[in-house]
Amino acid sequence: MNTYEIVPLPKEEWKGTPVPMRYTTEGYFDVEIREDADSFHVDMVKKLFDEPVLHEPDFVDGLYPDYWPGAEAWGIIGEETGEDGLPKKKLLACIECCPEEWSNRLLVTEVWVADELHRQGIATRMMNLVKEKAMRDGRRAIMLETQSCNLHAIAFYRSQGFRLLGIDSCCYGNFDIARHEVRINLVYYIRPDVVRAEKEDLKEILDLQYLAYQSEAALFGNKDIPPLKETLSELEEEFSHGVVLKMVSEDGRIIGSVRSCAKDKTAYIGKLMVHPDFRGKGYGSKLLREIERYYVDTRYELFTSTRSVDNIRLYEKLGYKIFDEKKITDELVFVYMEKMPV
Repeated sequence: MNTYEIVPLPKEEWKGTPVPMRYTTEGYFDVEIREDADSFHVDMVKKLFDEPVLHEPDFVDGLYPDYWPGAEAWGIIGEETGEDGLPKKKLLACIECCPEEWSNRLLVTEVWVADELHRQGIATRMMNLVKEKAMRDGRRAIMLETQSCNLHAIAFYRSQGFRLLGIDSCCYGNFDIARHEVRINLVYYIRPDVVRAEKEDLKEILDLQYLAYQSEAALFGNKDIPPLKETLSELEEEFSHGVVLKMVSEDGRIIGSVRSCAKDKTAYIGKLMVHPDFRGKGYGSKLLREIERYYVDTRYELFTSTRSVDNIRLYEKLGYKIFDEKKITDELVFVYMEKMPV
């Protein structure tokens, strides 16, 4: 079996490249919506057509459409002979995704593999690439769309851990249910979860803080830094006047946290921390993106020390810029960073 290389597809080269969407299906999920005064019911039951149906949309998708301005794409490139007799590149598989910034989710907007490359694990490899990107960028979920009649796609996405998020019964027309072609939205949740902390979580968060900030103290060879001296009562005071988030692992442990308070249209963000055993997985990005979602039309501000190079790099990646410095001692200089509302 050939090992095909999945490579980036630069926008300037591949924008507008057609993505074939035709497929043959043996059946569909029959959608029935019922409601009464007190409830709504949606049933989706798998049924078979009398014979396989070729589905071929009357439009052609292309990579990097204008309505996905932040899209990125990857794929497998082959070669074919052009009309001039010279070799030219040929797209054999692709996946495209685009961030939905306001909700901190990543949208998969295209997935396609040429017929001759089916059943070689290529779609799985491309989807894993998108999952890694979502983790690295701190997204909370991945979403995508398919149709109730695309049984092979539904089966594949479910095998990849996607679950039903909802349906749109008139996305393609007003008679989608009767046509057995209902839009299905599927979601893959990025673990671990980030939720608002409760007061009873504060002792565990403070213990995590004492552990997480050991590396910061090591940069100065001195454990006499504020995060290692904060008391539970001080943290409770912060909790009462702001937002404290926690990141919870699958076994229920708090492995990350961040907090903020707002004043005069500025959200002051602090104590972004991740357990040492869980660093390098994009969790810091995810925490920071999640705390930002609690504020609308707001300027964000945070600070760190000039020695915290990794922190500064993370903040700059997420759109923060240095606007001030403050010298505390010869050894300690704080940099203040801000992110303006879009």
